[in-house]
This record gives sequence, structure tokens and C-alpha cells, in this order.
Amino acid sequence: MRMFTFRLLAWLLILGLPLTAQATHQVGGQMEMRAAGDVPGHFRIIVTQYLESSPQADRQGGGTLGIFRKRDNVLMMTFSTRETGQRQPVIYANEYCAEQRNLKFIVATFEADIQLTPGLYNDSQGYYMSYQTRNRNGGINNIVNPIQTGYTFYLEFPAILQNNQLFTNSSPHFGAINGEYVCLGDPFTFPFGGTDPDGDELRYSMVTPLNQKAISGQNNNTQNGVSSAPYPDVSWASGFDANNAIPGSPTLKVNAQTGELSVTATQLGLYVFAVKVEEYRNGVKIGEVRRDFQFLVVDCPPTTTPDPAVQIRNRPKQPVTIICEGDSAVLMASVNDNWNYQWRRNEVNIAGATGSSLSVKTSGQYTVVVSLKTACSKVGNSESLLVDVIGSTATVSASGHLCATTGTIKLTATRLPSAAYQWYKDNQALAGKTTDSLQATQPGNYWAVLTYPTLGCQARTDTAVLDRSPAVVAEIKSSSGFNRICPQDSLSLLGSGGLLYNWQKDGATVGGSDAKLMARSAGTYTVKATDLYGCEGTSVPLAITQIAPIVVTLDSIPGVCGPDVPVHTLTGSPAGGVFSGAGVTGNVFSPKQAGIGDHPVTYTVKASPECTGTVATRMAVVAPIPTIKLADSLTTYKGNTFSLNPEYTGNPSQFQWVSSTYLDNPGAANPTITNITDDITYTIDVKNSTGCEVKDTIHITVFATVWVPDAFSPNGDGVNDVLELPGIEAFPDAILTIFNRWGEVIYSSGKGYANPFDGTLNGSSLPMGVYAYTLHTVPEKPVIRGRLVLVR
Repeated sequence: MRMFTFRLLAWLLILGLPLTAQATHQVGGQMEMRAAGDVPGHFRIIVTQYLESSPQADRQGGGTLGIFRKRDNVLMMTFSTRETGQRQPVIYANEYCAEQRNLKFIVATFEADIQLTPGLYNDSQGYYMSYQTRNRNGGINNIVNPIQTGYTFYLEFPAILQNNQLFTNSSPHFGAINGEYVCLGDPFTFPFGGTDPDGDELRYSMVTPLNQKAISGQNNNTQNGVSSAPYPDVSWASGFDANNAIPGSPTLKVNAQTGELSVTATQLGLYVFAVKVEEYRNGVKIGEVRRDFQFLVVDCPPTTTPDPAVQIRNRPKQPVTIICEGDSAVLMASVNDNWNYQWRRNEVNIAGATGSSLSVKTSGQYTVVVSLKTACSKVGNSESLLVDVIGSTATVSASGHLCATTGTIKLTATRLPSAAYQWYKDNQALAGKTTDSLQATQPGNYWAVLTYPTLGCQARTDTAVLDRSPAVVAEIKSSSGFNRICPQDSLSLLGSGGLLYNWQKDGATVGGSDAKLMARSAGTYTVKATDLYGCEGTSVPLAITQIAPIVVTLDSIPGVCGPDVPVHTLTGSPAGGVFSGAGVTGNVFSPKQAGIGDHPVTYTVKASPECTGTVATRMAVVAPIPTIKLADSLTTYKGNTFSLNPEYTGNPSQFQWVSSTYLDNPGAANPTITNITDDITYTIDVKNSTGCEVKDTIHITVFATVWVPDAFSPNGDGVNDVLELPGIEAFPDAILTIFNRWGEVIYSSGKGYANPFDGTLNGSSLPMGVYAYTLHTVPEKPVIRGRLVLVR
């Protein structure tokens, strides 16, 4: 026996718990993403919400959804839904039980029409959309703080453009459900699976329901907000988890292939649960959607389960009947005044079908569920009766596309065994077109008439309106605006008019499928553009030429000494180029404007206005005029060896000393004078690399020895008041020491003779007399000894 259950908010009333006055209590729901089938990326988004019927639910409107990229949670877009159609009640097989427990629920559907650009949705990891809202029922027994727990609708979908090819997909579809409850201790099953419009494999598993995500800086008591994953799970109460959402033996499980739920409950209560439905194509997961519901477990009093018998009027013992469209069949159940009746079509309760018989005009599998009028007990299910209405679902499906001048669309009518077909186009029968399919190559309005020979029924399919899409206009433009390739360069060609491109040069395929091609050689280029429908268009051929390379020269620029010289006229080839650099104005180089230094000067000529210029470079040298810092004269002693160390500026590179006598290297900047014996004059001539020249001279006086006078008279008459030592300047290291007659030092000059002896000692005049002295000149010469007379 199969019984169906729905998540019930009424457990709150059973427990006597208060409801939050301002909350719209969510009972369950899911999202669906349905491809429109006309333009790639065009989708219908459907949000199905099961709500407790209340004034708050009546005010529930559409919410805002967000689409995110899975790889990095980047927000791609937001959009809003609006309510479509009339709200429908959830129908219970046992209305008595529903009324006793105040089980009154509604189904609200919210939809949005969106267009996604395929080129923007091409990430291999796919995308997801979410819708968040509040609140759940306060009486839920298996999660913590349910009244403050929110709800997240969640759906994943694959990239629309994969490997430059369109990828068509719709998410799983879920039909209507019945409102039922679970009887304690009785095996219970519930059809919770869906169907996939593309024929993809669906895999089901139990998961933890998602809570609403708190958003930083926002009031998280609001009904709806947009935020990216990850989304928090609800907090399970102790002892509960995704695989033990309803205590039982067994606990609540889902069939991984069919989505059927099953449980034999062992504990009363209201329990929330969630099922993840994964979508696989060729063994690869491409999508996912979550369904979130709740079940109420009640104690059903023991009683005899009703067992209704059913039949089709005038067809006893025949569980199947075929009728023509417009006719009806009457289904009858055994009559019992103590029973409630609820008829179902394809396992879904039919509104208002609560009598012992039912007249039907629609194809389907019919059953009746009966229950006692005065007791909340288990229900009884009848056997199935199948009603097939000829032509009631006569439709025509189309695959393919009509391009501007080409294309074929295959039209397929509903297949009906033994039926005869006749196709029509624009109200005219098509001769010989009498099978269930038709290859259409022209636009128009097509349909088929199906004739069922046994009953004589006829049915017309819906109309397929076929149109051609606009012609694909392929074009090529160059990025430069010119159809020529610059020397040693390439030209970017940009194609337009399609989604994919095929480039050709001189009839041979080049490049990839992108809209951009780098042309590297001359030739005739075309591009074939393919649009979203696979229609093609070829561009007008575009001839690309190659610009010949040019040789650019710039005459040399003579170096100059110092900036205060005339300007120089620059000469470059070929004509028409541009000179640039420091000190350059037009075709003139000004050393004064440029200043001292080495200045690159360029001459740039473009082979064509859009090309990068070819550049020739010369160095303009404004050299500094050298300077020499050298003493005019120098005194030394005979036989001395020493170096001349002038200081130079202006970067001199050539040196020449005249004369070369005594010099170790007359071409050195700082030569060494060796063993000088006579007075001599040297001239130094220096030049830098530009040829800037300067000269300087130095005279060297050579003393053989120092002359010490025999006497001097420090009497203040201005003559001979200090001891003069002619030639002492040639001996900078000389030391003169004077002694009194007792051999005591009364004067010592130290190195050099900077302070001549003035006949005093410690500021007092020395007496007249004879004084001995020693004179040390250089270490290699002997000490000079003698006596001098101090006269007053």
C-alpha cells in the first residue's frame, strides 16, 4: 500500500506553540531553470514555494535571486521574480484528518524570464543561483531554533558556451505533490523524484537543509537578500542529521535512482529534510538542485483499511479504455457511505474529485484513495485505471533551424500506434507527407492531422511556426583602419557578425575560431561567421598588402668644445622624418640649449602613418673645455726625484710634456721627474676626445745646497734681523738646530724653515756671541755643521 505525505506546519497547533505573527512560514519548495528553446541563453526561472495558508502568505511576493560563478563566487547578475497563475491548495486524501489538524497549505509559483549572454557564461566550473527567505515553522522537532531559521533555494547549472560550442540544458522538473502525513509505525513511501527534459541521469541523496546566510551590514531579519555561497546548514537537534532526519526503522531514505522517499517512523513529530538532485550527462555532473520539505508523523488509530474496487463503466474487468478527444469515460468505485473519496490522476490528487465516481476526458492513470469519514486513519488505495484519449496530447516538436537561405527543421508529431498522418503547411495539405515526421526547408505554419482508424478519431497537433533567421553578415575590419601590414609587424583583423569564426588567407584556413586574427603577411583574407543557430555568412574578401621596409639614416654630428658655439643643421634620410633630442628644434641642434654632455639625437621616419617609426640615432657631443690646475713654479734640490700632479677637468685623454728632460714618461698625465740637476721649464699640452685643447707651464728652480750666513744682526733695524737661509725652500724637510756654548738647544725649526731664527729664546733676546748649528736637509745628504755670530 502506497501513502503520500507532505511537510505539515500544523504540528505547531498540535503542540500548542505560538506562531510568529509577522513570519511567512515556508513549508518547502525548489527552483527550476527551463530553457526557452528559442534563443541560446533564454531561460524561464520558476520558484515553487509551499506555504502555510495565512494572511502573511497572502502577502508573499516575488523575491530577488542572484546568479554567481562557482569558481570564485563572483556575482554575475540579479533579477526578480513575479507570481504567475492562481495559488492552488494542497489537496489531502483524508480531508477529515486535514480539517482536524488545521492542515491548510497553498502552492505559490514565482517566475522570471532572463537572457544570459553565452559568451559571458563559459566557465568550465559552472554557475549557481540562489534565493533566500525566512522563516521555518517553530514546531519543527529536528533542528535548533527553527522559528529563527531561514531557507535557501539553490540550483547549479553548467556553462552555456563550452569549447566554443553551445551547451543546451534545463534543470530537472518536479510535478505537483499531495498533502499527506506519516502514520507512526507504518511503512511509508513518497514519490519525490523528478524528470529531466534533456534525458539526463538524475541521482538523489539526503543532505542537510540550507539556512539563510547572514549578510554583514544588513538586517538579517529581512525576508529576502542576495549573497554568495557558501550558505550555512541548519543546526540539527541532538541525535539528528541528514541521514536520520526522521527517526525510524528504517529512517528516512531516498532511492538514489528514482527519488522515492521511504520511512517507517518510530517517533511523533514534525521533521524537516532536504534532498539533493544531481544531474549527470555522459557520466559527468552538470547541475544540481535542492528540494527542502518536512513531514508530520502522527499516531493513526488502528482500524480496518478500506479496500475500494474500481472499474470503467460499461467495461467491467477492463482496466484500460481508449476514447476520442471530446468524449468521456466514467470511472466508478465501490460505494460506502462511511468513506471519503479522493480521485488521483498520475498519483496527484484531483481538486473536487471526491465522489464515488468520476467522469474524465483527459488521458492518464487514475486511482482513488478512500478513508473513513469519522476517523483519522490509514487510507486505502485502489488499483489503477488507464484512460487514453486519442489526440489529447497531439503536439509537434521541432529540431533544427532555418537560416536565411539554408537549413532544415525536422518536425515530429505525437506518435500514435496505427494512426494515419497528414501534414499541412499554411492550410494546404502536403502531398505524400503522411508519416509522423517531416523535413521542412521553408518557413511557414505547419501541423499534422492524426486519424485513428479503429474509433475514427481525428486530432490536430499544435502549430509549429517556422521562420528564417536574419542573414549572418560577416565583416572584417583592421585594427589600424588601413589594409596594410607595417614592416616587421603584423595587422590585427577583427571579425564580426557571429559567435564562431573561420579565417582564410588565399583560400587556406588560418588561425583559430576567435573573432581576432593577426595577419602577418600580405594576401586576400575572408572570414566565415557562425551565429548562435549555426547559420553562416562569409565576408567580402579583404586584400591586405605589405609595406616595404625603409632604411633611415642620420648624418653624423661633429663634437664641439663648450656650448658657446654655432648651431648645427641636422640631415636625415629619407626626407619627412622627425628629429628629436636635447637641444633639437626642428632640424637644428643647439649646443647651448643642450648643454655639456653626450646627447642622443634621433631621426624617426614612418613607412606609413599608422606604422611604428624606423629610428636612426647619432650622438651629439658638447664636450667641456679642459682645465689644468698646476703651480707656476716649484723649487727643489739637485738630484731630487718627485712627481708632477696637476689637477685636470674636461675629461682629457691626451697628454704631452715639453721638454721631456728628467721625465720618465712625457705622455703621462702625472709624470715623474728623476734626478733633476738644473733649472727647467715644462709645458703640458692636453686634449680630450673631442679635440678640445689647453696648455700650462711650470718652472722648476734647482738648488745644489743651502747657504748659511756666518752672522746676522737681530737689532731691529730692519736689515738682517732674522737668519736668512737662501735655498732652504728646496728642502721642505730640512731641520735647523742652534746651540749655545754649553751645547743647549736654543732653537729648532722642525721640518721646513717656516719660522726663521730671530735671535730670541722664549721671547727674550739672546746675547751676542758665537752659536753652533746643525742643518739636516735630506737623509741622503750629510749634515751641515757650522758656527754663526749673533751681532747686536
